[in-house]
Amino acid sequence: MTTGYDTQRVTTADNVGISFRVAGLATRLTAAIFDALILTCILTVATVLIVAIADAATGNTSGNGAVEIFSLASYLLAAAWLLIVVAYFTVAQAVSAGRTPGKTVMGLRVIRADGGTASLGEYFLRSAALIVDALLGVGPVLMFFHPQSRRLGDLLAGTVVVRERTPVTLQAATVPSPVYLRSIDPGPAIDGLSHLGEHELEGVRTFLSRTGLRPDMRTDLAGRLAARLFDRMELPAGAPERMWPPELFLERLYLQLVPRLDSGTPYPVYRLDLQPGQAGRPPVAS
Repeated sequence: MTTGYDTQRVTTADNVGISFRVAGLATRLTAAIFDALILTCILTVATVLIVAIADAATGNTSGNGAVEIFSLASYLLAAAWLLIVVAYFTVAQAVSAGRTPGKTVMGLRVIRADGGTASLGEYFLRSAALIVDALLGVGPVLMFFHPQSRRLGDLLAGTVVVRERTPVTLQAATVPSPVYLRSIDPGPAIDGLSHLGEHELEGVRTFLSRTGLRPDMRTDLAGRLAARLFDRMELPAGAPERMWPPELFLERLYLQLVPRLDSGTPYPVYRLDLQPGQAGRPPVAS
Protein backbone atom coordinates (compact mmCIF):
# COMPACT_ATOMS: atom_id res chain seq x y z
CA MET A 1 0.00 0.00 0.00
CA THR A 2 1.31 3.45 -0.88
CA THR A 3 -0.11 6.65 0.50
CA GLY A 4 0.05 10.35 -0.18
CA TYR A 5 -1.30 13.44 1.46
CA ASP A 6 -4.51 13.36 -0.55
CA THR A 7 -4.48 10.00 -2.30
CA GLN A 8 -3.99 6.38 -1.37
CA ARG A 9 -3.15 3.48 -3.65
CA VAL A 10 -3.47 -0.18 -2.76
CA THR A 11 -2.76 -3.40 -4.63
CA THR A 12 -5.29 -6.19 -4.21
CA ALA A 13 -4.53 -9.90 -3.96
CA ASP A 14 -5.18 -10.11 -7.72
CA ASN A 15 -2.42 -7.52 -8.28
CA VAL A 16 -4.94 -4.88 -9.27
CA GLY A 17 -4.07 -1.33 -8.31
CA ILE A 18 -6.80 0.81 -6.75
CA SER A 19 -6.40 4.49 -5.94
CA PHE A 20 -8.78 6.78 -4.14
CA ARG A 21 -8.87 10.28 -2.67
CA VAL A 22 -8.86 10.52 1.09
CA ALA A 23 -11.45 12.80 2.72
CA GLY A 24 -10.05 15.73 4.65
CA LEU A 25 -10.84 16.97 8.14
CA ALA A 26 -13.08 19.84 7.05
CA THR A 27 -15.20 17.65 4.76
CA ARG A 28 -15.63 14.97 7.41
CA LEU A 29 -16.61 17.48 10.07
CA THR A 30 -19.19 18.96 7.71
CA ALA A 31 -20.65 15.49 7.14
CA ALA A 32 -20.67 14.97 10.91
CA ILE A 33 -22.71 18.15 11.36
CA PHE A 34 -25.40 16.80 9.01
CA ASP A 35 -25.47 13.50 10.93
CA ALA A 36 -25.56 15.37 14.25
CA LEU A 37 -28.67 17.24 13.16
CA ILE A 38 -30.45 13.98 12.38
CA LEU A 39 -29.25 12.40 15.62
CA THR A 40 -30.46 15.40 17.61
CA CYS A 41 -33.98 14.82 16.33
CA ILE A 42 -33.85 11.10 17.17
CA LEU A 43 -32.36 11.68 20.63
CA THR A 44 -34.94 14.36 21.39
CA VAL A 45 -37.76 11.96 20.63
CA ALA A 46 -36.13 9.25 22.77
CA THR A 47 -35.62 11.70 25.64
CA VAL A 48 -39.23 12.86 25.58
CA LEU A 49 -40.49 9.26 25.63
CA ILE A 50 -38.27 8.17 28.51
CA VAL A 51 -39.06 11.27 30.58
CA ALA A 52 -42.78 10.79 29.91
CA ILE A 53 -42.59 7.16 31.04
CA ALA A 54 -40.67 8.12 34.19
CA ASP A 55 -43.15 10.88 34.97
CA ALA A 56 -46.06 8.50 34.56
CA ALA A 57 -44.36 5.94 36.81
CA THR A 58 -43.97 8.48 39.60
CA GLY A 59 -47.58 9.59 39.44
CA ASN A 60 -48.55 7.76 42.63
CA THR A 61 -45.09 7.66 44.14
CA SER A 62 -43.40 10.23 46.35
CA GLY A 63 -40.24 10.63 48.38
CA ASN A 64 -37.43 8.15 47.88
CA GLY A 65 -39.44 6.11 45.42
CA ALA A 66 -39.76 8.98 42.98
CA VAL A 67 -36.06 9.79 43.30
CA GLU A 68 -35.13 6.20 42.54
CA ILE A 69 -37.37 6.13 39.49
CA PHE A 70 -35.90 9.33 38.06
CA SER A 71 -32.38 8.12 38.87
CA LEU A 72 -33.10 4.91 36.99
CA ALA A 73 -34.59 6.91 34.13
CA SER A 74 -31.41 9.01 33.88
CA TYR A 75 -29.28 5.86 33.58
CA LEU A 76 -31.72 4.46 31.03
CA LEU A 77 -31.59 7.72 29.08
CA ALA A 78 -27.78 7.72 28.99
CA ALA A 79 -27.74 4.10 27.85
CA ALA A 80 -30.37 4.84 25.19
CA TRP A 81 -28.34 7.76 23.86
CA LEU A 82 -25.21 5.62 23.53
CA LEU A 83 -27.16 2.78 21.90
CA ILE A 84 -28.87 5.13 19.45
CA VAL A 85 -25.61 6.82 18.42
CA VAL A 86 -23.79 3.52 17.85
CA ALA A 87 -26.79 1.94 16.11
CA TYR A 88 -27.32 4.99 13.87
CA PHE A 89 -23.80 4.97 12.43
CA THR A 90 -23.49 1.18 12.31
CA VAL A 91 -26.79 0.53 10.56
CA ALA A 92 -26.53 3.53 8.21
CA GLN A 93 -23.09 2.47 7.01
CA ALA A 94 -23.92 -1.22 6.82
CA VAL A 95 -27.00 -0.77 4.62
CA SER A 96 -25.44 1.82 2.30
CA ALA A 97 -21.90 0.48 1.77
CA GLY A 98 -20.16 2.85 4.17
CA ARG A 99 -22.31 5.95 3.87
CA THR A 100 -24.30 7.84 6.46
CA PRO A 101 -26.76 10.56 5.40
CA GLY A 102 -24.12 13.17 6.16
CA LYS A 103 -21.44 11.33 4.19
CA THR A 104 -23.85 10.90 1.30
CA VAL A 105 -24.45 14.65 1.18
CA MET A 106 -20.70 15.33 1.14
CA GLY A 107 -19.86 12.49 -1.28
CA LEU A 108 -17.90 10.42 1.27
CA ARG A 109 -17.71 6.73 2.02
CA VAL A 110 -16.07 4.44 4.58
CA ILE A 111 -13.96 1.59 3.19
CA ARG A 112 -11.25 -0.70 4.52
CA ALA A 113 -7.69 0.58 4.30
CA ASP A 114 -6.95 -2.14 1.73
CA GLY A 115 -9.69 -0.82 -0.56
CA GLY A 116 -12.34 -3.43 0.26
CA THR A 117 -15.80 -3.00 1.72
CA ALA A 118 -15.87 -2.92 5.52
CA SER A 119 -17.79 -5.59 7.43
CA LEU A 120 -20.61 -5.10 9.91
CA GLY A 121 -18.21 -5.72 12.79
CA GLU A 122 -15.81 -3.06 11.49
CA TYR A 123 -18.65 -0.56 11.13
CA PHE A 124 -19.72 -1.34 14.71
CA LEU A 125 -16.17 -0.96 16.05
CA ARG A 126 -15.59 2.44 14.46
CA SER A 127 -19.08 3.58 15.55
CA ALA A 128 -18.46 2.53 19.16
CA ALA A 129 -15.09 4.29 19.17
CA LEU A 130 -16.85 7.46 18.01
CA ILE A 131 -17.98 7.96 21.60
CA VAL A 132 -14.35 8.32 22.69
CA ASP A 133 -13.45 10.34 19.61
CA ALA A 134 -16.27 12.82 20.20
CA LEU A 135 -16.52 13.04 23.99
CA LEU A 136 -12.77 13.28 24.64
CA GLY A 137 -11.98 15.24 21.47
CA VAL A 138 -9.51 12.57 20.34
CA GLY A 139 -10.98 12.23 16.85
CA PRO A 140 -10.39 15.75 15.48
CA VAL A 141 -6.84 15.82 16.88
CA LEU A 142 -5.92 12.48 15.29
CA MET A 143 -7.53 13.46 11.96
CA PHE A 144 -5.62 16.74 11.92
CA PHE A 145 -2.23 15.06 12.29
CA HIS A 146 -2.86 11.77 10.46
CA PRO A 147 -1.88 11.79 6.73
CA GLN A 148 -5.18 10.10 5.77
CA SER A 149 -7.32 11.97 8.35
CA ARG A 150 -8.09 8.78 10.26
CA ARG A 151 -9.59 8.99 13.75
CA LEU A 152 -9.34 6.42 16.55
CA GLY A 153 -12.31 4.45 15.20
CA ASP A 154 -10.67 4.20 11.77
CA LEU A 155 -7.38 3.00 13.27
CA LEU A 156 -9.10 0.35 15.38
CA ALA A 157 -11.37 -0.88 12.56
CA GLY A 158 -8.76 -0.54 9.81
CA THR A 159 -10.92 1.82 7.78
CA VAL A 160 -10.49 5.11 5.96
CA VAL A 161 -13.00 7.69 4.72
CA VAL A 162 -12.63 8.51 1.02
CA ARG A 163 -14.18 10.79 -1.50
CA GLU A 164 -16.42 9.02 -3.97
CA ARG A 165 -16.02 9.58 -7.69
CA THR A 166 -18.60 11.92 -9.12
CA PRO A 167 -21.35 9.78 -10.69
CA VAL A 168 -22.03 10.14 -14.37
CA THR A 169 -25.40 11.81 -14.75
CA LEU A 170 -27.61 11.78 -17.82
CA GLN A 171 -26.92 15.47 -18.29
CA ALA A 172 -23.15 14.98 -18.18
CA ALA A 173 -23.32 12.00 -20.53
CA THR A 174 -25.32 13.90 -23.13
CA VAL A 175 -23.32 17.12 -23.13
CA PRO A 176 -21.93 17.50 -26.67
CA SER A 177 -18.20 17.54 -27.32
CA PRO A 178 -16.72 21.03 -27.61
CA VAL A 179 -15.66 22.49 -30.94
CA TYR A 180 -12.26 24.23 -31.11
CA LEU A 181 -11.81 27.22 -33.44
CA ARG A 182 -8.99 29.67 -34.03
CA SER A 183 -11.52 32.42 -34.67
CA ILE A 184 -15.26 32.80 -34.22
CA ASP A 185 -15.49 35.11 -37.25
CA PRO A 186 -17.63 33.33 -39.90
CA GLY A 187 -16.02 35.40 -42.67
CA PRO A 188 -17.66 36.21 -46.00
CA ALA A 189 -20.66 34.20 -47.16
CA ILE A 190 -19.69 30.86 -48.70
CA ASP A 191 -21.43 29.73 -51.88
CA GLY A 192 -22.91 26.27 -52.25
CA LEU A 193 -24.06 25.75 -48.66
CA SER A 194 -27.39 24.48 -49.92
CA HIS A 195 -25.59 21.36 -51.21
CA LEU A 196 -24.53 20.35 -47.70
CA GLY A 197 -26.56 18.66 -45.00
CA GLU A 198 -26.31 17.21 -41.51
CA HIS A 199 -23.86 14.52 -42.63
CA GLU A 200 -21.33 17.06 -43.84
CA LEU A 201 -21.84 19.27 -40.78
CA GLU A 202 -21.15 16.33 -38.48
CA GLY A 203 -17.95 15.52 -40.41
CA VAL A 204 -16.67 19.07 -40.04
CA ARG A 205 -17.70 19.16 -36.39
CA THR A 206 -15.84 15.92 -35.69
CA PHE A 207 -12.67 17.30 -37.25
CA LEU A 208 -12.87 20.55 -35.29
CA SER A 209 -13.36 18.68 -32.02
CA ARG A 210 -10.10 16.73 -32.42
CA THR A 211 -7.15 18.68 -31.04
CA GLY A 212 -4.79 15.77 -30.39
CA LEU A 213 -3.59 15.36 -33.98
CA ARG A 214 -0.04 16.24 -34.94
CA PRO A 215 0.13 19.49 -36.95
CA ASP A 216 1.14 17.70 -40.17
CA MET A 217 -1.63 15.12 -39.82
CA ARG A 218 -4.16 17.83 -39.01
CA THR A 219 -3.18 19.86 -42.07
CA ASP A 220 -3.32 16.82 -44.36
CA LEU A 221 -6.72 15.73 -43.04
CA ALA A 222 -8.11 19.26 -43.34
CA GLY A 223 -6.93 19.45 -46.96
CA ARG A 224 -8.57 16.17 -47.95
CA LEU A 225 -11.81 17.02 -46.16
CA ALA A 226 -11.94 20.48 -47.73
CA ALA A 227 -11.31 19.03 -51.23
CA ARG A 228 -14.32 16.71 -50.90
CA LEU A 229 -16.50 19.54 -49.66
CA PHE A 230 -15.41 21.79 -52.57
CA ASP A 231 -16.64 19.14 -55.00
CA ARG A 232 -19.86 18.57 -53.06
CA MET A 233 -20.55 22.32 -53.06
CA GLU A 234 -19.71 22.55 -56.79
CA LEU A 235 -17.34 25.46 -56.25
CA PRO A 236 -15.50 26.53 -59.42
CA ALA A 237 -11.72 26.26 -59.64
CA GLY A 238 -11.29 30.00 -59.17
CA ALA A 239 -13.59 30.29 -56.13
CA PRO A 240 -12.00 32.37 -53.36
CA GLU A 241 -12.84 29.65 -50.82
CA ARG A 242 -10.33 27.36 -52.55
CA MET A 243 -7.60 29.89 -51.82
CA TRP A 244 -8.19 29.85 -48.07
CA PRO A 245 -6.13 27.56 -45.80
CA PRO A 246 -8.15 24.33 -45.45
CA GLU A 247 -8.57 24.66 -41.68
CA LEU A 248 -9.78 28.25 -41.98
CA PHE A 249 -12.27 27.13 -44.63
CA LEU A 250 -13.60 24.35 -42.37
CA GLU A 251 -13.98 26.70 -39.42
CA ARG A 252 -15.88 29.30 -41.44
CA LEU A 253 -17.96 26.59 -43.08
CA TYR A 254 -18.92 25.25 -39.67
CA LEU A 255 -19.89 28.69 -38.34
CA GLN A 256 -22.10 29.31 -41.35
CA LEU A 257 -23.65 25.83 -41.48
CA VAL A 258 -24.66 25.61 -37.82
CA PRO A 259 -27.32 28.37 -37.97
CA ARG A 260 -28.79 26.74 -41.08
CA LEU A 261 -28.85 23.08 -40.05
CA ASP A 262 -28.31 22.59 -36.32
CA SER A 263 -31.41 23.17 -34.18
CA GLY A 264 -30.43 20.89 -31.29
CA THR A 265 -28.26 21.47 -28.23
CA PRO A 266 -25.54 23.99 -29.11
CA TYR A 267 -22.01 22.65 -29.02
CA PRO A 268 -19.55 24.48 -26.73
CA VAL A 269 -17.07 26.56 -28.74
CA TYR A 270 -13.49 27.18 -27.58
CA ARG A 271 -10.65 29.17 -29.03
CA LEU A 272 -7.80 26.97 -30.20
CA ASP A 273 -4.18 28.08 -29.98
CA LEU A 274 -1.91 25.73 -31.90
CA GLN A 275 1.82 26.34 -31.96
CA PRO A 276 4.42 24.65 -34.18
CA GLY A 277 5.39 21.31 -32.72
CA GLN A 278 2.41 21.15 -30.37
CA ALA A 279 -0.78 19.20 -30.82
CA GLY A 280 -2.75 21.68 -28.79
CA ARG A 281 -2.64 24.02 -25.86
CA PRO A 282 -5.35 24.38 -23.21
CA PRO A 283 -8.24 26.24 -24.88
CA VAL A 284 -9.80 29.38 -23.52
CA ALA A 285 -13.57 29.59 -23.62
CA SER A 286 -14.80 32.12 -26.12
